[in-house]
Amino acid sequence: MRRLLLSILNTAVALAAAFAIGAAAMWATGYDPVASYSAMLFTPLADRVYLLSALAFSAPIVLTGLTFAVGLRAGLFNIGGEGQVYMGALGAVAASYLARNAAALPLAVALGVALAVAWSAVPALLRIWRGVNEVISTIMMNWVAYWLVIMLVSTVFVNPLQPEESIKTPEEARLQPLVAGTDLTLAVPLAYAAAVLTYIFVRYSVWGYRISISGQNPLVAKAYGVKPERALLLAFVVGAVAAGLAGVLQVVARPPSYSLARNLANVYGLGFDGITAAMLGRGHPLAVALAAVFLGILQEGARHMQIEAGTPFEYVRIIQGLIILFLAIQMLRRP
Repeated sequence: MRRLLLSILNTAVALAAAFAIGAAAMWATGYDPVASYSAMLFTPLADRVYLLSALAFSAPIVLTGLTFAVGLRAGLFNIGGEGQVYMGALGAVAASYLARNAAALPLAVALGVALAVAWSAVPALLRIWRGVNEVISTIMMNWVAYWLVIMLVSTVFVNPLQPEESIKTPEEARLQPLVAGTDLTLAVPLAYAAAVLTYIFVRYSVWGYRISISGQNPLVAKAYGVKPERALLLAFVVGAVAAGLAGVLQVVARPPSYSLARNLANVYGLGFDGITAAMLGRGHPLAVALAAVFLGILQEGARHMQIEAGTPFEYVRIIQGLIILFLAIQMLRRP
């Protein structure tokens, strides 16, 4: 209980410090921090449509948060979720290119997840076979994925009628809004169900236990007959499945475009948002889901902050970056 209270207190301190510095930056650059925070934090809660939109924003963050959280349990600092989201989205676009009917939906899931897992295999095997730090390898893989997907969306998969985006998902394969006039689709309950399943997996399954013990102490894991290399590989795979699914859902379940922007604007940064959610949730899958709701509110609130207070959207990114910084400092100071 004492450890839980300390974690909550540390998280609250990190949030307070990030918002305080964000307020100071707004004030110093001529923006009203009170009006900005009011629009950012309270407006999304005051309207049903805005709240459902915030939940829609949170869905991919839940999934990429799980990618990072499972990695943390295995002793990994896996920041490859960003590139794996790109590959998942690419799989969804490729499925729309190959099948122009309802079959595009299951094909999108299969291709997107397969591509994401294959993309994560490179840093996973480099870590297991050659001891390459996953931070370095996943950063490189993220950039390779970024430019590769942009190239393919700009050429092979370009929409001839709207060159700024990829070909659209066929209408029969789209996940339609569950509530008319909102962005809330089946992607939201799927993402939160994934958080529950991940919690059950890491808490109650044999392989979840092996991942956890390998992350805490590989030598002890070996003494118990656990092979840490297999646990690492499984953690990479589980994380890639979640990130790939996030990319797929951003294409097939994100009205009104149901496509991938040529500059990847509708998937860009989701992997890093997931890192924020995972760190706020201290790696616990259910807490990650709660943190993703908070970040979804920030994303939705950023739009209202621009409209109501005239404060640029980028301040939300600044605050998120500060949250990661302060949480990382706390983690590094932990004995």
